[in-house]
Amino acid sequence: MAHPVRYPQGVGSEPPPKGTSSGARQRLDSWKEIASHLGRGIRTVQRWERDEGLPVHRLDHIKRGTVYADCAELTAWWERRSRTPAPKPAPPETERRAVPQLERVTSTSAVTFSPSLSSDGKMIAYVSDGGQDGETPQIWLQQIGGTAIRVTSNQIECADPSFSHDDTRIIFTAHGDGGLNLYETPAFGGTPRLLKRAAKGGRLSPDGRSLAYVSLEAPHGVRVAAADATGDRIVGDLIDVSFVIWSPASRHLLVHAHPRPDLEPDYWIIPVDGGSAVNTGVLQRSRELGLFVVSSPAWADDAVIFAAAGRNGVGVYRQRLDRDGFHAVGAPEPLSRGTELSWYPTVAAGRLAFVSAHGDMNLWSIAIDAASGQPYGPLRRLTRGPGILSHLTVTADGRMLAYFSSRGGDADVYVRDLDSGSETIVSTEPAGVGKGFPALSPSGRQLAFGVRMSGPRASRPLFVADLTTGRSRQICENCGARSRQWLDERYLLVETFGSRLNRFLVIDTMDGSQRDLLGSADRSLSNPRVSADGRWLAFDATTPGRVPSVIVAPFSLTSTPPETEWIVVDERASHPFWSRDSRLLYYLATTPTVELRGLVRARRMSVEPGGPEGDAFTVLMLREMLATTLVTGTAPIAAPDQILLVLGDVRGDIWMMDLD
Repeated sequence: MAHPVRYPQGVGSEPPPKGTSSGARQRLDSWKEIASHLGRGIRTVQRWERDEGLPVHRLDHIKRGTVYADCAELTAWWERRSRTPAPKPAPPETERRAVPQLERVTSTSAVTFSPSLSSDGKMIAYVSDGGQDGETPQIWLQQIGGTAIRVTSNQIECADPSFSHDDTRIIFTAHGDGGLNLYETPAFGGTPRLLKRAAKGGRLSPDGRSLAYVSLEAPHGVRVAAADATGDRIVGDLIDVSFVIWSPASRHLLVHAHPRPDLEPDYWIIPVDGGSAVNTGVLQRSRELGLFVVSSPAWADDAVIFAAAGRNGVGVYRQRLDRDGFHAVGAPEPLSRGTELSWYPTVAAGRLAFVSAHGDMNLWSIAIDAASGQPYGPLRRLTRGPGILSHLTVTADGRMLAYFSSRGGDADVYVRDLDSGSETIVSTEPAGVGKGFPALSPSGRQLAFGVRMSGPRASRPLFVADLTTGRSRQICENCGARSRQWLDERYLLVETFGSRLNRFLVIDTMDGSQRDLLGSADRSLSNPRVSADGRWLAFDATTPGRVPSVIVAPFSLTSTPPETEWIVVDERASHPFWSRDSRLLYYLATTPTVELRGLVRARRMSVEPGGPEGDAFTVLMLREMLATTLVTGTAPIAAPDQILLVLGDVRGDIWMMDLD
């Protein structure tokens, strides 16, 4: 005879329902009978099976839903679950672990990024403008709990500071002699010394024996040299490497790269002494969960600490790694809380530091005089909310705007009526996936957009939506490109992605065919914009390791202008955009940094063939809000009576917490 479950008395216990005591069977043959026997609902016992090991069995045939349970096993499970252990005595005060508390390290509310902790976690180096608007960011050093001192002066494009193994020196990247180089300086200030030309992201190994860095000259990739920067050698066989980080044991390197352009970049582990690189799968797992990495990570023993944008804004996450194979284990664990922008993590001595900024990136406008193209009046905010906003596109009449935004928690494309200010979200197929890289056709009837597919392959299908009917169609399964601008109602200008040297293509949206429009053998091209009169193509051109330049070239759908016909508009600028009459070419100067811009400049274009005329002049100087060009697709755009800009307040401070 079966015995009923004996529910313990006390908090949360309930007696069994009638009919489950003396006459109960040994075997229960459905979820309903199991739930009735336990006196709970079906969903509750199904959850208990999934999460708490409730002993439920399934018959070996095709109907997986056929279940049964043994009453004696259920009774034993319940008694084990309900048994309350004796409370342990409280540990002494000295042994109690405090709840991790955030500690504010800096208090200048400055433009701050790329912090790096010393090996003992007692000092931190970082790049900052010191809270002085318009100042070129420099390397600063601060003892935790102490006062900050500026380590460098008059350096351009400072980035990636890191300590030597003994914390006496700081290695950093800066611009000099026409490109990015590696330098070192005494930790408490002194004259910087050149370590490596055409290099970035240098890191000395924790054992002090080797220097790893990213080479910006052929062959590109990861190189390891002796600590004094001599005798370098190539390690790994990966491309498009953006950073390099040592493992705590100095035996491996963590990089962001991929083996081929058709594969998505991810975090890879490279053995320093030889052997094959290992794909951790961290970024693929993050993408599947709707997280997209926004800054370089840190390596903390058995985990990668990274910053990513998701539904709750930009935060810091920890992804555990298998100690043997370096593969991602489990789901990323959020370490920061709130809706602020938390990024640039650094780890040492069991402590985590990161930059926490306002994360206010929104759409702004400023009125312009139609005759002169000059702005007047104050900046006007058009949107509010956290998240990323990018890829502005307008119709030929300049009355309708489309853009990408994640402020609603998802990757969406918004369409805005610039006269009324009303907005709608594009809700066409495919459903359930993030849409990005929008481009409005001249009439406003069509919208091209891309979809980023999760998975190891870098698949980028393009779609065209009919905004009058709400229907969409796929024009190619993997175009290998991002939509930028319609040339008419049929042809679409796109920019390739996934390789070191991007170029421009033209896609026929009717049959999906594509052809090359513009490319370079040694420069990467981006941010294309064709003038309204169809005469000129403006774009960025960047030699690896150097700052971008704005260039114009004669435009034709039927021919490709050689590089000899390219005209440099400004050697330190990017993100060009045209006035409505094509007489002015606006762009963003690389001030104060390549990642954050505070200066809109312009050159006049001659009516007759010949290109730019006269000197460049300042159109707008930004102070409180900056153009955050570290996010792709943040080029401004001109409407008939205004300039539309993506601006953000990314000022903030460095905070610290115990990692565990």
